[in-house]
Amino acid sequence: MVSTTTTSSAQPSKPIQTDVPVLIVGAGPTGLFTALLLAKMGIPCRLIERQHEVSTLSKALVLHARTLEIFQMVGIDMATPHQGDPARRENPLLEKFLASGARMSEFYMYFGHTLSSKIPTLKNKESHFNYGLFLEQSKTVAILTEELEKLGMRIDRGWELMDTKVVKDEKTGKQYVETTIRRAKVGTNIRSTESKILGVVELEAEQEGKEYDLEVVRSEYLIAADGGKSVVRHKLNIPFQGRTRANQMILYDGHIKCDIPLDQVVVIHGDVGRPLVSIPLGDGRVRMMINNGTKTDEEHARCKSEDLTLEKFQEMVDKTAYPVKMELLDCDWLTYYRVNERLAERYTHEGRIFLSGDAAHVHSPAGGQGLNMGLQDAFNLTWKMALVLKGSAPSSILDTYEVERPKVASDIIELSSNIFGNTMSDSFIHRMLRRVVLHALTYILPRISHGPPMCMLRIRYHENAINKVHPTQPLPPDEFKVGARARDGFLSLIGNDGYEVAVPGTAIELSGHEDKEDPTLRLHHLLVGPGVFHIIVFTSDMLHPKNIRSDTTNKGVLGTTAQDIGKEVEDRLVTWQARYTPSSLSVSVDSNTHINVKASHQGKMFMVHVISATAVDAAAASGLATKSHGEGRLYLDKDGVLHEKYGVSAAGGPGSIFVLRPDSYVGYRVIGAGHSAWQDVDDYLSSILTSIA
Repeated sequence: MVSTTTTSSAQPSKPIQTDVPVLIVGAGPTGLFTALLLAKMGIPCRLIERQHEVSTLSKALVLHARTLEIFQMVGIDMATPHQGDPARRENPLLEKFLASGARMSEFYMYFGHTLSSKIPTLKNKESHFNYGLFLEQSKTVAILTEELEKLGMRIDRGWELMDTKVVKDEKTGKQYVETTIRRAKVGTNIRSTESKILGVVELEAEQEGKEYDLEVVRSEYLIAADGGKSVVRHKLNIPFQGRTRANQMILYDGHIKCDIPLDQVVVIHGDVGRPLVSIPLGDGRVRMMINNGTKTDEEHARCKSEDLTLEKFQEMVDKTAYPVKMELLDCDWLTYYRVNERLAERYTHEGRIFLSGDAAHVHSPAGGQGLNMGLQDAFNLTWKMALVLKGSAPSSILDTYEVERPKVASDIIELSSNIFGNTMSDSFIHRMLRRVVLHALTYILPRISHGPPMCMLRIRYHENAINKVHPTQPLPPDEFKVGARARDGFLSLIGNDGYEVAVPGTAIELSGHEDKEDPTLRLHHLLVGPGVFHIIVFTSDMLHPKNIRSDTTNKGVLGTTAQDIGKEVEDRLVTWQARYTPSSLSVSVDSNTHINVKASHQGKMFMVHVISATAVDAAAASGLATKSHGEGRLYLDKDGVLHEKYGVSAAGGPGSIFVLRPDSYVGYRVIGAGHSAWQDVDDYLSSILTSIA
C-alpha cells in the first residue's frame, strides 16, 4: 500500500496512485457480495470500509426465496466431484446460511390472545425455497466475509472516501475513476459531530492533531455500496428523491417473557389498535417494533435527544400489547427511527461509477426487501462488469443496469410502503378492515402466480439491449417472455438406454438443503455460476423412439435428431469459447493492491443442457447421456412439467432453445432445436458480446 502521512498543519504531498480494476466502497452485505461475485469471476477488486469493526446491530433480518436461489447458483464448489449429478456438489455458501438461520413462511396474527390467522406471506409454490430465512445481518456479513477471504481477498477497514471523480488520461484519452481515500493513523475517522440524518454528509478537513494515511486509487470502475448516507452519491450530486414518513417507530432487541408464543413472526393487535411486531432473532431474543405515532421533525428530534429507557419502553409495550402481557428482561438495542422511502435519481455516473444497495434506494423495513435488493443489485451488475473487463462485451452492456434496476427498486418501495401503511396504521378504517383482510389473505396469497410479492420471485426485466425477442417468431404470453426469471423444476438423469436413471442417495446429502426424501435434481442445480450463460434446449418429445426417423438427412422440425443436437452443442461450445472467452484479464493490476484472487470456473462462459419431455431412443441417448454437465448432458423432464413452465409444448412440438443470462433471467428464446434455431442463438450472442478472436 502506498500512502502519504498528512496532518492538519502540513500541506500533503501528492500520493502515488495505485491501480485496481474495481474499487468497492462499503463492506456491508451488498459490498461484500459484490466483491465475492467479482472474485469468483476472476476480477481483482479492492473493498474499503470506513468502520474499523463490524456492527453487532442488525437492521436486516430475512433472506427471501430469490436471494437463496442466487446463493445456490453462485455458492457451488466446482472442485467437488459429483458423479454425474451436479446436485451432489457441495455448496458451502448456501449451507452456511441455511445452518445459521430459521426458516419461516407464515406471519401469526393475534387480536389480543386470539390467534386470528396465519398469513402465508413467504410461502410459495414457485421456488424450492418456500420460506424466508431469518437471520441477523451480522451473521450475513460474517458468512460473506469468510467466503471472500477464502478466495484470497480481505477488507481494507478504516479507509474513508474523501473524493471520487471520472477523469480522462491525457495521453490515451481513456477514462478512469480517481478516488482519494484516507485512514487515521491512530483511532478512527468517525467524528462525534457527524449528522445522523439520511442524506446529510459532512466531510471535514483533517482534525486537529490527527495524522492520516492518504492514498489515491485509480480504477476502471467504482461501485458505491456505502449505504443510505452514501458519500459517493453525495460527492456526485445525485439527488436522493423521496420522503421521510411521519410515523415514529421504536425498535427493540432483547429477551422477552410473554404469555403467547414468540417463536414465529407475530403481529399483535391490542385494545388500543396500534400493532406490535415481534420477530425471533435466535438465542431466545426477539426484535420488537411498535408505531409511536406521527411526529413532526422537531418532535422526532426531541425524542432522539432524550434517553429512551427500558422502563419507559415497557410502559409503551404494556399499553400497545394489552391484554397480552410482555415483560422486557434485558435490552441489546433500543432506538427511535423514522422510515425513509427514497430512490437515487440515477444509478450511474459517466458509465464508470455505479450506486447499489442502500446507496441507490431505501425504504420501509416492512417486507424485509432492502438487504435482498442490494444483493440482487450486485448479481445484476457484476456479470456485466466482468464481461467488459475481460473484453468479452462492450461497455454499453453496463447501461442495462440503469435500465433494469431502478424500476425494480421503485416497485419495491411502493410495495413496502403499502405493507407498512396497512400493517402499522392505527387509523379507525385500517383497524376495522384488518380482521377481514388478514383472514382473506390466508386464501388469496397461496393462489398468486410466482408466489407472494415479498418472495421476490416475480421480479422481471423487459425487452432491452440484452433481452431480445425473436424478429419473426410470434411472441409468447407475458410470463414466458424474455426478461423473466429462469423457473425451476425437477429433472432426472437419462441413462444409455434412454430411460430415467435412479440416482443413489439424495440430491441434498451433499448440497445441504433439500428434503431428505427427495431423490431428484432440479434445473437450478445445473445453473452454476457466476458469469456463465446457460443454454437450455427443450426437445419436447422429438427424441422419443416413435419420433425418430430413419432418414436423418431430413432436417425439418421432427427430423432433428440427438446426433444433430449433439453436434450443434459441441460445435457451438468450441466456437463460443474461442470467440468470447479471453485467456487472461485485459486490465492492469498494481502489485501494491495486495489482491490475490483465486477465481473459480472462470474458464467456462457457456454451458448447455438438453431436456427431453420423454424417454428417448437408445441410440439418441448413447451420445447425449454420456456428456458432462454443461456440455449437452441429457436430462428427463418427467411429464413435461418444466416444459410447461417455460411455455414449451411437451408433446408434438418443435422444442425450443433458451439463453439464460448469467444472472438466470431469460435473455433470448427461439422456437425449434435445429440448425436454424442454433444460428439464431449465435446471432443473439453476437449482438450482445464482443469477439476477442
